[in-house]
Amino acid sequence: MKIILSARMVIDVEIRKLYLKNFRNYREEEIEFSKNVSIIFGENAQGKTNIVEALYLFATGKSHRTNNMNELIRYGKEFFEISLDFEDNNYLQTIQIRYEKGKRKELRINEIKKERISELLGVVPSVLFAPESLLYVKGSPGERRKIIDIVLCQMNKIYLLELQKYNRIIKNKNVLLKQIQFNSKSDMQLEIWNESQSKSGSYIINERRKLIENLEKRMMRILSGISDGREEIKLKYRTFHEDIHENLLEAIRQNTQRDIDQGSCTIGPHRDDLEIIVNGKNSRMYCSQGQQRSVALALNIAILEELESKLGKAPILLLDDVMSELDEKRQNYLLKIINKRQTIITTTEKSKFAETEKRMISYIQIKDGAIVDNKKILT
Repeated sequence: MKIILSARMVIDVEIRKLYLKNFRNYREEEIEFSKNVSIIFGENAQGKTNIVEALYLFATGKSHRTNNMNELIRYGKEFFEISLDFEDNNYLQTIQIRYEKGKRKELRINEIKKERISELLGVVPSVLFAPESLLYVKGSPGERRKIIDIVLCQMNKIYLLELQKYNRIIKNKNVLLKQIQFNSKSDMQLEIWNESQSKSGSYIINERRKLIENLEKRMMRILSGISDGREEIKLKYRTFHEDIHENLLEAIRQNTQRDIDQGSCTIGPHRDDLEIIVNGKNSRMYCSQGQQRSVALALNIAILEELESKLGKAPILLLDDVMSELDEKRQNYLLKIINKRQTIITTTEKSKFAETEKRMISYIQIKDGAIVDNKKILT
């Protein structure tokens, strides 16, 4: 199986060291990573995934497990602080994130305070493959919108701003729609919100469709390689309207009475879905669990390649307790990807990755939220 990577010049981004203070079950720890593969091992519920979660925060500004930042603070403490030392194009740099209960997250890049946490997007791009990744295939439309938005926000700052603007518009418009239910005179403001929703919504739909087209091409090749050509994939962006501004606006207008009756916006990119079709069937409803795992794996690899192509940086690959969920064929395919970029793996089986190509491996043993051992070995 041949893995084709982008011919574009790619800058190496290498994470070196992670510092945790009062983060999840960690009191205060420092972790060093290998430039190749770092294996975080230990029994279940010791804190392995918490390390991956911290690294994912540096890539996206968000946790992949919770929207409540207070849950990231060690029990009995009032704040957490994490920092990451990394190398970008041969320059050593640092990112620091601090959060205190009742306050906003604070971000510093190279000791310079940033006003928005979103300013770290694209700095240390990462792709996470975890058991939760299956939700992109078999979960709700919101799960699929979420991963598409995460990828686009890492690649495109304008998209991020438009998405934030769109979410504010929907929030304010929903308030107005509820007011109209009790006072029809309030509907005079509705057309203003309709115009704004249509403008931002059209941009979001266009960018999503372009990304989905690119991911489909990559996934066709990847899934064919995983399945020896037995499985074909199609991606369809499901929406109630076209991507042209005027058509979306007209669709919103035609849906006004329904929106008023329900007190919320019922059409728009916040309600759209990505349909994943394997061999002509909807993967969410008709694919086996093995096929769904293949699709999730193909999607994550396609995302990794797309980020690398657009950013010109090799993303960090985060594998959280997934190898045991894959059969030997899928494991071998994933190992070929690992050989080409910096990878962080969590596992309960340290020996599983002993026999690999010659490279530097960092073995990090975790027990009760503490680093028991952290050593690098050339295999």
